[in-house]
Amino acid sequence: MQTTQSVIHSNIRSTVIAAFGLLSMLLAASETAHAQGTPLVFQAAGPDATSIQGAVDAFRASLGNNNGNNPGPIQKGRREINWDGGNPNLLDTTAPVNPFLVFLNNRGSQYKTPGLGLSQAPASGGTQGGLAVLFGNASYAKTFRTFSPSRLFTPVGSNITEASFSIPGTNGTAPATVRGFGAVFTDVDQLNGVSTATKGSTHIEYFDRNGKLLFSSFVPASPGDGNLSFFGIKFDDARIASVRITAGNVAPGPNEDQKNDIVMMDDFIYGEPQLIN
Repeated sequence: MQTTQSVIHSNIRSTVIAAFGLLSMLLAASETAHAQGTPLVFQAAGPDATSIQGAVDAFRASLGNNNGNNPGPIQKGRREINWDGGNPNLLDTTAPVNPFLVFLNNRGSQYKTPGLGLSQAPASGGTQGGLAVLFGNASYAKTFRTFSPSRLFTPVGSNITEASFSIPGTNGTAPATVRGFGAVFTDVDQLNGVSTATKGSTHIEYFDRNGKLLFSSFVPASPGDGNLSFFGIKFDDARIASVRITAGNVAPGPNEDQKNDIVMMDDFIYGEPQLIN
């Protein structure tokens, strides 16, 4: 099992390796990412939460303190969503909704999908049966693992999730930008684009207030059921207005095989939303 951890500076070439002593395969800028400006890139992949914890914590530290549900505007810090309702014993599966506005007011982010909607669900079990029942596929009860117990986040009827930001406490009436955005994924099996001959299944794109692409990259893979991946970037200023996540190469529902890479999402971490002037 390959495990990788890296924190990569603006040119995406200088790297700190810190995972089980194994050398990671880097994302070369000319091969797998498109960038404007000089963001810091944080990425890791491996068989369990420990494999990515260092990269996640480094990303958190780069953004600053967690501002929780405090209303803005706040000049510094970060927001987090772990989809667990503040209680790891909460195992409810939520019905798909579109747009997903649960965290619009208290944490300044909303989510949309071209599909039916977005849901929170435990990897297995729960009062509504978790992902296996949500997608009508019993194999999903053993395929995915959480980073923070006990629920994951997923689009239904699509593999696309689109995020946008606003000042917390304004109920979406004050559009905002953020310095950084990162996400945890489970079961990214297909390669992460380490050469021009290969492409990954899971991809993140970052856009500015005018819809112009700022940065895009594949998420590092770690083949094997339930393995975890993390990818995030941070700019020096708040320039990210929206994020588009392609989780896996097909919408959840089919069995996992060499053709279909089904991917679920866990923690979202992003910089404190700043008002667009």
